Amino acid sequence: IMQSGKVDLFAFIGSSKAADSLIRQHPQPHRLRSLLSLDGKNLGIVMPDADLGVAVKECLSGSTSFNGQRCTAVKLIVLHKSIAKAFCEKFCKAVSELSAGPPFGKHAITPLPEPEKPEYLQGLVDDAKASGASVINECGGQTDRTLVFPSVLYPVTKSMRAYHEEQFGPLIAVAEYEDIDEILSHLAEVHFGQQVALFTSPKPEGSPELARILDACALSTCRVNINAQCQRGPDTFPFAGRKSSALGTISVSEVLRAVSVETMVAGKKRAEVDGISQGSSVFAPVKRA
Repeated sequence: IMQSGKVDLFAFIGSSKAADSLIRQHPQPHRLRSLLSLDGKNLGIVMPDADLGVAVKECLSGSTSFNGQRCTAVKLIVLHKSIAKAFCEKFCKAVSELSAGPPFGKHAITPLPEPEKPEYLQGLVDDAKASGASVINECGGQTDRTLVFPSVLYPVTKSMRAYHEEQFGPLIAVAEYEDIDEILSHLAEVHFGQQVALFTSPKPEGSPELARILDACALSTCRVNINAQCQRGPDTFPFAGRKSSALGTISVSEVLRAVSVETMVAGKKRAEVDGISQGSSVFAPVKRA
């Protein structure tokens, strides 16, 4: 279909690799209007003054709902070193309480649709273990065919694939930071830029550190969730991304703008233009009350 050249608008949700491949098949890709929602490596930042109960609950849901297979999932959790141990203990306990089984009923973890995904996830774990990380939760990574119980992988560092790759599955990468500049550096360097979940004090007070993070996010992501997981919606909010996470914005108004092309009939005299345009379904003058 794309090779026919008859496609003028391309709306797509999937990987950037797949989108690039499809766009290249169009004989005139310059005329293709694209609205793309692509990969994400959404960051969960847990600051030293965060409410750990809230952070654990939101990061758990954000990283494991739908088996972690959604672009808006939290795919890398970065903890301030001062609260890392306490967070990990609470988080692993919460993960261990998740039920796993067939997709019938109310199981939190269900079989994955891709038969090759368990092997890929294990590859990320093996790579991280070789560089010093561990699976720190009970039953982490236990596999029955395509049913994979979530692994909490800690501490993940920049040298590991799990730090950079979008795992898109039940593997929770957890890293540490000491200085806020480490967070800012990551936001600048990462290839994706969809959302960030920022966990801090619930008190309605700002700080220089928070201001620096928000300013960096304004240039590297399209949504910052305060004390809440990364998410889609409500539909009144635009859905967008930067870098390799999106092209264009998915919202009612933006989609209407994307499929519209402004055109006009112009002349030196208004009466002349109105007269010639009579009968046109597009350019006929509007009768004003």
